[in-house]
Amino acid sequence: MNIVETLKKDVETHPVLRSQWLLERNVSMSFNDLILWLSQEYFVSIGFVDWFLLVAAKTRDQNAKIVLVENIWGELGEGKIADTHVSILIEFLTKLNFDFVNHQLLPETKTYLDKMESIIGKGFFYGLGALGPANEYLLKLEYSQISEAYKKLKTEMTLPEGKFFQVNLDADEGHSQRMFELIEETAKSEESKKQVIEGNLLALTAREDFYTGLSRLDKERLTKV
Repeated sequence: MNIVETLKKDVETHPVLRSQWLLERNVSMSFNDLILWLSQEYFVSIGFVDWFLLVAAKTRDQNAKIVLVENIWGELGEGKIADTHVSILIEFLTKLNFDFVNHQLLPETKTYLDKMESIIGKGFFYGLGALGPANEYLLKLEYSQISEAYKKLKTEMTLPEGKFFQVNLDADEGHSQRMFELIEETAKSEESKKQVIEGNLLALTAREDFYTGLSRLDKERLTKV
C-alpha cells in the first residue's frame, strides 16, 4: 500500500468510527442527541481554522502553504462571513432554538482540542496527518452518519434543511483529496511518512475523547432517570 492507502485504511478501521455513541445514533437519534453533537462540534469548527494556520506556519514550502490556506479559505466562506462553516452552524443551531447562553464546552471536547494542538506542535508532517486523514477524511465518514440520522429524525418531526451537513460533506470531499495529494507531494522520506502516519493515528485516538464526553452524558441521563 502507498501512504494514502495506508492513511485511509487507518481511518476507516479506527475504533472512533465505531464508538458506542455513533453506533447507537445510527439506529436512532433524538433531538437532544443532535443538539449535543452540534454544540460540541461548534467548538471543533472554531479550532479547525486555527489548526490549519498552525500547520501552515510550520513549513517554508509555499505550495504547501497555498493548499492549507485554500482549505481554510473554503472553511471561511471564501471571505463571505455568512458562508463560513461556523456561521452556517450557528444559523443551523439558531433555527433549532439552541440555547447559546448556557452553551458549555465539555471537558472531553476540550481534551480533544488540546490534544490536537499538541499533535500539530510536534511538527509539520504530524500536522498533515492530523488534519488530512484524521480530520478532513474522517469527518466525511462521521458527518455522513450524522447526516443520515438527521434525515431519519426529520421524518419524525419538523426540522430545518440540513444545509450544514451538505456543505461540510461537499467541502470535506474536495479538501481531503487535496490534503492527500499534498501528503504525497511532500512526505518523500521514510521519516516524514512515519510522522504523517503517527499524526493521523494520534489525532484519531484524540477524537475518541470527543465521543467519550457524549457517552458520559448519556450515562448521567440514565442515572438520573
